[in-house]
Amino acid sequence: MREILTLQLGHLSNYVATHFWNTQESYFTYSDTERPFVDHDVHWRAGVGADGSDTFLPRTVVYDLKGGFGSLRKINALYEVEPDAEVMLNTIWAGKSAVHKQEPLQQSVYLQSLDAGSTPDKLAQSNVRYWSDFSRTYYHPKSLNPLYDYELHSSIQPFERFDMGKELFHTLDKEQDIVDRDWRPFVEECDHMQGIQVISTIDDSWGGFASSYLETLRDEYPKQCIWVWGIQSPLLGISREKRRLRSTNTAHSVNEICQQATMFVPLSLPERHFPRSVKVDYSSPWHTSALLSAAMETTTLPSRLLPQAGGRERVSLDEISQIVNTTGAQTLAGQRMGLGARDADFEEMDSFDIDLFGIGRVDKDGLERTKRIFGKSISSRGEARQDPEAEEGEKESRRRIGDPIVKRFDTALKFPILSSYPDIFPDDADQESISLQTALFTDQSISTRMKALMRQVTRAVGNEERETLSNSLAEIGDAYHDDWSSGSDDGEDD
Repeated sequence: MREILTLQLGHLSNYVATHFWNTQESYFTYSDTERPFVDHDVHWRAGVGADGSDTFLPRTVVYDLKGGFGSLRKINALYEVEPDAEVMLNTIWAGKSAVHKQEPLQQSVYLQSLDAGSTPDKLAQSNVRYWSDFSRTYYHPKSLNPLYDYELHSSIQPFERFDMGKELFHTLDKEQDIVDRDWRPFVEECDHMQGIQVISTIDDSWGGFASSYLETLRDEYPKQCIWVWGIQSPLLGISREKRRLRSTNTAHSVNEICQQATMFVPLSLPERHFPRSVKVDYSSPWHTSALLSAAMETTTLPSRLLPQAGGRERVSLDEISQIVNTTGAQTLAGQRMGLGARDADFEEMDSFDIDLFGIGRVDKDGLERTKRIFGKSISSRGEARQDPEAEEGEKESRRRIGDPIVKRFDTALKFPILSSYPDIFPDDADQESISLQTALFTDQSISTRMKALMRQVTRAVGNEERETLSNSLAEIGDAYHDDWSSGSDDGEDD
């Protein structure tokens, strides 16, 4: 069935994933005359609810800190009512008991409207407190896994350092074997899993948690395709000390995740060079995650599309990764996005004016000097070409040894603008869907970014750790630039 299992790690990642699942839910068709574009079995699992009715829920395992799930509960309307705590206690304790209950958070007005079966009003930023406030889908109880060792937004013990995440994973895994407990049941439901999709923040402790989780998954599934979307929080308004900490966390995450992932795509919003066609409130995770999710969802769309008349056959996550990772060692890839309909021949990187590659950003001139492309996968939605296979065949016949590998996937399926989606595209505020294009790529600029990342963390790590990290980042950069070398004699950067 070509299933893809998703792993969600961290609060901002769950914002991104919630937009993703809302989009997938919108693709369902309920008319016999309407032909679906998407194979829903790829990301959704069939089950049976408490009343015996059929259910169709996301194939995902979700982790967040204490307080991060908002009003979302493990037990929902599709499953049995949660047993009374006092009744449970009395069955195992004969003495007097006192039950202390924390007042649960109330559902947002948006969710109340959905549960009532009415059409909700367009969601406003003031109504979003947690990612669960705009979730249009139910989850299986086994999908939701709160971690109580740390509390969301704690000022006493913030979950913000890479090593804290690694330590937490190994502590939990030693006590409970959490991968076997939380992950394996979903794998056993699959007939023919095509890949694993991981969405995790990489500039805080979740980067360490994700690295350790991935190491375990890779040991369990050594040949499985594993895609990692590395989410980074906006840096605007952040102190210099916090910037260094986040850069250090990111450097460690890049070093360890690149060793385990088939494809690793860091995502963050640009601080400059933002097009006027996009308006994002950087202080709102609902806003920032919406744009990142649109890019992620569009890039992987070919892996779940049904074959259409006159179109190309479906592709897998692994096939997309092979387009970009041309040598087998280029697991780190960049991401750009463009809005609106494009000319049929657009393939230049300048056509994608939103740079979402958030690793070691340097000035534009620095990147222009090293622009050789190795591989690029373009996903264009809004208008499909009439004969894409013939066009690709013609390009293959003209390609010379050493030329970049460029593949383009087109679909008439536009990106839906749902009532749960913020108004970040002002030019299309009245539209129900818009045209989007994304470019996933590897080029020589990645080696430049690795060098810039090392300079950014130089002051934040010790001498011994600096040498180890520098050598590791140098090895990653070598895959994109033959004469790339590390070293800290090029100056330091804040």
